[in-house]
Amino acid sequence: MTPIRFCHVIDNSTPNPLLYNSLKYSDRGRIEYSIISLGPEAGLREQMAEIGVPTRSLNYTSRRQAVTAVGQLYSAFRRDKVQIVQTHLFDASLIGLAAARAARVPVTIFTGHHSHETPLHKRRLLTLVDGSSGRFLAKHTIAPSQQMKEIFVRDLGIPENKVAVVHHGFDLGDWRQKALQNPDVRKELGIEGKIVFGAVGRLFWVKNFENLIRAFSKVAPERPELVLLIVGGGDKTSLQTMIDALGVRDKVILTGPRSDIAAVMNCFDVFVHSSLAESFGMVFIEAFALGKPIVTTSVGVAPEIIVDDENGYLVNDSDPDSLHSGIQKMLAARDRWTEMGRHGRTLSERFEVRDTQKRCDDLYLEWLRNET
Repeated sequence: MTPIRFCHVIDNSTPNPLLYNSLKYSDRGRIEYSIISLGPEAGLREQMAEIGVPTRSLNYTSRRQAVTAVGQLYSAFRRDKVQIVQTHLFDASLIGLAAARAARVPVTIFTGHHSHETPLHKRRLLTLVDGSSGRFLAKHTIAPSQQMKEIFVRDLGIPENKVAVVHHGFDLGDWRQKALQNPDVRKELGIEGKIVFGAVGRLFWVKNFENLIRAFSKVAPERPELVLLIVGGGDKTSLQTMIDALGVRDKVILTGPRSDIAAVMNCFDVFVHSSLAESFGMVFIEAFALGKPIVTTSVGVAPEIIVDDENGYLVNDSDPDSLHSGIQKMLAARDRWTEMGRHGRTLSERFEVRDTQKRCDDLYLEWLRNET
């Protein structure tokens, strides 16, 4: 059987771990994948060459080049007889889907990545582009979580029958192996013998670390053995000022960016997540894969996988009082953390990339069959 020709269109050309893991375990006998990135080459080509996926960069640096980029993609789709185009992120979706429709590519797919932020603020351009991509330009829309599907339908007006929920996949064995590569993290950070609540994410307002720190500061004075570790890049100034003002400088540690995220997460006793919104929340599966119980706001895939008292606790509101209540519930269940982590680890197996990618490939081929 001749493989189906499939092209991912993405915004930038930096290494992409999510695509790498997915395509590494795709069925090349059924689907021949390629990637076209808008931005200048920045390491993606070398990464994808490891798994034999060809890439191409359009050297797109300004929206003034949008029309030219549409033409380049149109020519590539026609020349290569591409049968399925899937687009990711803002510019790539608008440009890639316009070119694919003009080239009469049979299956066009819009993938939501940042649309989860639309309910938080009035980003009219984002709403317009994502809504137009899903409603008019793409024949299908992929949401990484049920919550994201609800946002597509409710806030962006995409017909429900056009939206499929396709969860992200993870190379769990590789992740667990990386978690063992730095066993001295606690010693390095000076938290040996402590109970560690840990959070991971970019220091960005949507992650809501301010309210997490406020909530934690209500618990910290009465629990000398407790520390909060926040791992991620970004400007630490305002958070550090808050930490100092709340008097928890010795209890809350901002590590900054780390290259050994798996190993740092492995030193947590509990994973805590305070975000205002997520399209999926990859950190949930990463924490569960390492056997960590979770306290989290009800964002992304969390409502689909967190079962109160079994593997963690869902916090319905993102305010400090609700987060504080979730932390207190977890502390009260201290003797059950190992059991809760075991339940989470078992659940994480549902997201093994070898299985999720097969389901994804099957869906792509089903959509193509329906077009012929």
